[in-house]
Amino acid sequence: MLRRQRYAAHPTPRLAAEYWLTPSGGHVHAAQRESRMLFNSYSFLFAFLPLLLVCWRLAQGYGPTGLALVLLAFSTVFYGLWGLPFLIMLAVILGMNYAFALALAAPDPEPAQSADAPQEAAGTGDEAKAESTCMCGSRKQSGCRFRLSRKGLLTVALVLNLLPLLWFKYSAFFAQNIAALLHVQWHFTSPGLPLGISFYTFIQIAWLVSVYRGQVTPQGFTRHALFSACFPYVISGPIVRYEQMGPQFDTLAPTNAENLARGFTLFTIGMVKKVLLADSIALYADSVFNAAEKAFPLSGGEAWLGSLCYTFQLYFDFSGYTDMAIGLGLMLGLMLPENFDSPYKSTGIVDFWRRWHITLSSWLRDFLYIPLGGNRQGRFMQYRNLFLTMLIGGAWHGAGWTFIVWGALHGSMLSINHFFRACIKGKALERILALTPLRLCSILFTFFCINLCWVVFRALTIEGAGRMYKAMFAGPFTREAAGLSAATDGLTGFAAMVARWLPNNYIQGWIPFALLLVSFFVVWALPNTHEILHGRRDGTFPRLAWRPTAAWATGLAVMAFLTLILVSRKATFLYFQF
Repeated sequence: MLRRQRYAAHPTPRLAAEYWLTPSGGHVHAAQRESRMLFNSYSFLFAFLPLLLVCWRLAQGYGPTGLALVLLAFSTVFYGLWGLPFLIMLAVILGMNYAFALALAAPDPEPAQSADAPQEAAGTGDEAKAESTCMCGSRKQSGCRFRLSRKGLLTVALVLNLLPLLWFKYSAFFAQNIAALLHVQWHFTSPGLPLGISFYTFIQIAWLVSVYRGQVTPQGFTRHALFSACFPYVISGPIVRYEQMGPQFDTLAPTNAENLARGFTLFTIGMVKKVLLADSIALYADSVFNAAEKAFPLSGGEAWLGSLCYTFQLYFDFSGYTDMAIGLGLMLGLMLPENFDSPYKSTGIVDFWRRWHITLSSWLRDFLYIPLGGNRQGRFMQYRNLFLTMLIGGAWHGAGWTFIVWGALHGSMLSINHFFRACIKGKALERILALTPLRLCSILFTFFCINLCWVVFRALTIEGAGRMYKAMFAGPFTREAAGLSAATDGLTGFAAMVARWLPNNYIQGWIPFALLLVSFFVVWALPNTHEILHGRRDGTFPRLAWRPTAAWATGLAVMAFLTLILVSRKATFLYFQF
C-alpha cells in the first residue's frame, strides 16, 4: 500500500513524479501503479465506463433490481482491481455491520402478559430504547447469554468499526511514539492502509447510527453492499448517508440523454482539473517540499510559490475527483451530495468549513461536535468542542503529528472566528465588514491563513514544515541571512540578496507561474461546477452556464482530448491516501 507522501531521492520535479514511498520505507516506481483502476486511467475511460454504460442499457428491462445488480457487480470489480485482500476486508466489514444492523432493527417483542409485572414487561419511552438486545437479533429472550442494551450493542459495533481503522492507520504511529518515549529501538512493520477505509468506515458508522435511531431499516445485504461499495464514492467520497442514496436505489432507471450529457460535462471538467492543473502544478510543489524535508537550500520566494502550488494542487485534485464522482453518478441517474462550494472564496474559517469537503464537515458536526455537547453548554465549551472536533478531524486525515497540528490550527482558528463573530453580531462593525472592499480583504486574509495551514498538512515532518515556514518568513531579507560577505555592498549587494530570495533552484521557467495565474483565475473569477451545471443558490445562472449546445460539446471535446494526452502520467488522487 502506498503512503500519502510522494517522495524522491532528489528534489527535482522529474524524479519526484516517478517514485512513491511505501510504508516500509521502500520506493515503488510509478509504472507499478499502472494496473490500478483510476477514474483518469485509460482502462477506466475506454473499457470500464463504456462497458458499464452498455450493460446499464441492456439491463433496463429488468427494472431497478437488475440495474442495482449491474451497479453492484461493476463496483465489486472496480474495488477488487485494487487488490483482492482489500475486497475481502470490505466484504467482512459489511457483513459484520449488516449483522449488527439486523440486531439493532429487530422488532420489539410482544409485551409479556404477566399480571404481576405489566409495566416491567412493556417498557415505555426511554426505557424501551434501552431494552436488551441479543446478538442473535431478538430482545429479551430467555436463556441468551449475550444480552446487550441497544446502546451497548451500538457501542460494540462502533468500536469494532474503529479498531481496523486504528490498526491499519495508526498502529505504526503509536509504535514509533511509544518507542521514542521509552527510548528503545522498536522495529514495527506497518500493515499498510486498505484503500478507502477512512471513507467507508465513516459511511458505516453513519448507517449504524441511523439504524439505531430508527431512521433507516436494513433492506437486505445486497442493498447494503451496493450502498457501501458503490464505486463512484467508495474510495474517496463524498461521504454519503443512506437517507440520501437509499431512495435513489429504489428508483434506478435507464439514464436519459440530459443526465448523460450533464454527467459527461461534470466528469470532463473534473478530469481537466485533475490532469491539466493538479498534476501539472504538483511537480513544483513536490520539489519544494522535498527540498525542505532534506534541508536543501530553499529561498523565500520558492517556499511561498511551493506552498501556493500545493494549495491549488490539493484544491483541483480533490474537487476534480468529486466532480468526476458526481458526474459518474449522474450518468447513472444518481445525485451524489455536493462537496465543494468555492471554498477559497470564503470570508472566514467558519465559512471555509461550510464550503470545503462539505460531507466530511457535516459528518464531524453530527457525530463528533454535537455528541460532545455542541454549543449547548456555553461559549467556552463550544470552543472546546470545536477544537476537539478539528483535532480528531486532523488525525483522521493521517497518522502523523503534522496532521494533528493542522487540526489544532483549524480548531483554534474556528474558535477565534466564532468568538469574533459573536462579539460583532448586530453591531456597526459587522455591517462595515460586509462592505465589498473589506469583504475582499477578508477573503484574502482567509486564503492566507488556509495556505499557511496547508504547509504543515503537506509536510512529511514537523521539521520539514518548520524549514518551509522559516524560508517563507525569515528570508533571507538581510545580507547576513543571505550569506553575503561584507564586500557585497550597495546596489550590487542588494541585487545579490534579492537573487538569493527569488526562485532559483526548484521553480524555474514560465510554466509554474502560468499555472498559478490560471489557478487564481479559475478559483476566483469563474463560477464553480455546481453553479455552471445547476445554477446559484438564488436561482440565477452565471454567464458560463451549461447548455446542450454545439459550442459546449466542442469545448468539452477539446478539453477531453488535451486531457487524454496527459493521462499517461498516472498520478493518483491525494485523498486516496488519507
